Amino acid sequence: PPFNPLHADYIIYEQLCHMFMNCPQVRAAFLHGGLVWYLALHSLGFNHLLSVLNGISTEAIPFGKLLIGDGDQTYYNDGLSEEEIDFMCGTYYIDHHKFYSSFHGGWWPQPNAWNVSGLNVGFWLACCEDWF
Repeated sequence: PPFNPLHADYIIYEQLCHMFMNCPQVRAAFLHGGLVWYLALHSLGFNHLLSVLNGISTEAIPFGKLLIGDGDQTYYNDGLSEEEIDFMCGTYYIDHHKFYSSFHGGWWPQPNAWNVSGLNVGFWLACCEDWF
């Protein structure tokens, strides 16, 4: 039978997402843009936007993105792993052993789907808010 998530499943997802949003690397979610940016904003609120200007988090060097500069310079910035993006989008996997197949779904579209959706125009429009 197909998986039909319950409202309680979504509430649990939101609670877990909010806990994740209190980690140092949350800055990367705000920098990501698009739907991931809005999910972070929805979880934490506008008052956390200024934290992006505070510079890299303590997690940037061990877990962030390595950026190669000119010459021997290396720079780091906060970044999200694919698993963290999947988590923020509420991705879930259903393994049907009986049918030798698996199902991949989620509460929200992945960034690549959002980018080609027609809603991604570089800023959050009223129609994006209506969709959300």
